[in-house]
Amino acid sequence: MVYIGICDDDRYFMDYIGRELERILKKKNIDAKIYKFESGMDLLEAYDNEDKPFDIIFLDIGMPRLDGLEVAEIIRKKDEETLLIFLTSMEEEVYKAFKYNTFRFIRKTHINKELKEALESSIEKITDEKCIFKTLNGDLSIYTSDILYFEFIDRNVYIKTFDTKYKTTIRRFKDIEDKFTSKGFILIYRGCMVNINYIKSIGNLDITLDNGEKLPVSRYRMEEVKKSFIKVARRG
Repeated sequence: MVYIGICDDDRYFMDYIGRELERILKKKNIDAKIYKFESGMDLLEAYDNEDKPFDIIFLDIGMPRLDGLEVAEIIRKKDEETLLIFLTSMEEEVYKAFKYNTFRFIRKTHINKELKEALESSIEKITDEKCIFKTLNGDLSIYTSDILYFEFIDRNVYIKTFDTKYKTTIRRFKDIEDKFTSKGFILIYRGCMVNINYIKSIGNLDITLDNGEKLPVSRYRMEEVKKSFIKVARRG
């Protein structure tokens, strides 16, 4: 069950968003409960009863008394995990909201185009699995979807993300294979597993990832890599 809060002082607009969210969720067979609040004070009262009442909050920036940015600041002191999606007709206010770990912004003038993407991305995020790996610098907590690939180098497993390469204390690559084969990763050669979702293109005996990096593919693994790539492409 996904718990969603909508906070907007425009009742008509809030009801419209609620109906659209219900339509999208029903189409994807996702069970959810949607709660509506006409003021920031009403939304904050929900936090008086529970530590984390919502997985996702759609929050209007321009509201009387407490605006969306003020509400977000109070929420973040109580809850670091809820995904905040700001609704705004004042695009110049967007930059002020970055410090609240904002997940998405939706322009009210583009609601029909941007609402669906924001909801689908947020659902993917909250259902994403967080894994903990031991490194020489302590425990690394990372979402599976943030991992580009695993690589076995000099008897250590490395984790590559878009920004960093981490050296873990894992000594057996089979431990990675056993755990992540069912989580959207595919072996491209002995000692390297790639997140299928980040394969951008396939060459003769290599692949190119979304970050532009090229990796070799074993001749014996190529057919399976191609099948997985086509399957993901069709799904997307």
